[in-house]
Amino acid sequence: MPHRRLTLQHLAQATTLAIILLGPLGLSLLFACGSPPPDSKPTPTASAPTAPFPPADAGRIEGQITYNGPDPDVAVPLSADPTCAKLHTGPLETEKIVGDGAGHLGNVFVYIKAGLAPRTYPTPTENAEIDQNGCAYRPHILGLRAGQTLLFKNSDPTIHNVFAQTQANPQFNRGLPQAGMSFEKTFEKPEVMVTLHCNVHPWMTAYVGVLDHPYFAVTGPDGKFSIGDVPPGTYTVGVWHETLGVREAVVTVEKGEVGRVGVGFGTVQTGFIGNTSDRDHR
Repeated sequence: MPHRRLTLQHLAQATTLAIILLGPLGLSLLFACGSPPPDSKPTPTASAPTAPFPPADAGRIEGQITYNGPDPDVAVPLSADPTCAKLHTGPLETEKIVGDGAGHLGNVFVYIKAGLAPRTYPTPTENAEIDQNGCAYRPHILGLRAGQTLLFKNSDPTIHNVFAQTQANPQFNRGLPQAGMSFEKTFEKPEVMVTLHCNVHPWMTAYVGVLDHPYFAVTGPDGKFSIGDVPPGTYTVGVWHETLGVREAVVTVEKGEVGRVGVGFGTVQTGFIGNTSDRDHR
């Protein structure tokens, strides 16, 4: 049979026949099996709006953590490694309770636990760092973003290793046998907290809080903390300490203002939750 070219007249006749025999369904089937209708164009897909970060109306969460109790810290037996002993002119103490001696508690990890609207945040491009220095982990408590690179390094002229005990992320155990050695790791899933050990020196511990948002802080010896760029809203704030346990507080952050949180640990449990009465501004 000779090849017949499909002309616009033939297409129009077929379209008319399809409508007569099958109605609108026939027309849809005709174009589904062949080319799209003449002059048809794909409908552009609207992109989802992206909220700016940090938000223009952001405020802060600030506070202070107190402690009313004994100090259980003791001197580390540095004689177990003469190299460690040579790195210190005085005693090296454990860091179970760190403060300013005036009832304030340092090394507390404070973070927004609930209340944030769903969104993604840009991952920091700069590395976080933990140094094995003076036969101790520095810093002792660290906040880290999920997916952010964490650099472990050994600054001591003795052998160390990093043993990470995890729940949500893979565990690992890496050696750092010489001063100047280092390696990089990332934790892809949020986890409060990852525990770090050095099996060579059992007093060496550190803790890493891994979050998928940037709203966290570690208190200094004065117990104070500040979390900036917080969108207006009401939040549950998590407060974590390695030996005293966890607390929660609820705080509301108004536009451009400061929500204050205070939590106490120790013999007398105290705490206050809420905003500043004088409406501190950024």
